[in-house]
Amino acid sequence: MWPLKRQEYDYISVGTRIKTARKAKNLTQESLAESVDVGCQHISDIERGICGLSVSTLIELCRVLEVSADYLLFGRSPGGSPLDGLYAGLNPTQKKFVDDFVALYAGSVK
Repeated sequence: MWPLKRQEYDYISVGTRIKTARKAKNLTQESLAESVDVGCQHISDIERGICGLSVSTLIELCRVLEVSADYLLFGRSPGGSPLDGLYAGLNPTQKKFVDDFVALYAGSVK
């Protein structure tokens, strides 16, 4: 038997994070499905938490969405933030605005 306790896999939360990252990249379910080489219905089912995903699909989703598996599966990024997936989907002007806002906020919290 395994000495570690198995953590329950939360299909709905994983699906929600995938959907959020997809929308942040301005991708449709159809375009994501094509990029990951799965059916559109499968992406829809994953996003709604109806089914899980294979390791190969997880790897491809991470590559296309430019987020970590740790973020998609558990909502955290090693050395980063759960907001990394959203930030990755911003255009350069939006990223500059966010960077400036965070710097301004950080300066006011001292």
